[in-house]
Amino acid sequence: MIRKATNQDVQFILSKAKEVANEAMLSKDAISQEQALQMALFTLEQKGYYLVYENKNRDIAGWVLVGENIDYITNQTHAFIYELYVLPKYRDLGIAKQLLQAAITESKLYGFKEIRLNVFANNFAKEIYNRIGFQDLQTIMYKKL
Repeated sequence: MIRKATNQDVQFILSKAKEVANEAMLSKDAISQEQALQMALFTLEQKGYYLVYENKNRDIAGWVLVGENIDYITNQTHAFIYELYVLPKYRDLGIAKQLLQAAITESKLYGFKEIRLNVFANNFAKEIYNRIGFQDLQTIMYKKL
């Protein structure tokens, strides 16, 4: 079942903030717990919210953090997925896809015409996003000096 997170759910999710952020960046310690919390709390303060996937035992198996963002070139607002995470023991069960679909449905209900997300190029989740219909919008490139 997918539902909006309770305050207790949010506390559990935030306790995993460092782990989630570092996995998304394909790193072990690029982000501290404090930095990861700061990012999540900023989104929550800006009317973002978590949807959680609850299994039969009522345990949280995964979540998605959805909010609003603005394209500073077009000045258009859109829904944005800030975080998608499935706990390791619940992976490969289609939970990420269900959470993404729920985020898309919720965003439509709020009147958004577009939903975006950011993913690191080598992150395995990019394949899931492509299968659901997300397309590349821009590429950020870098060169170490």
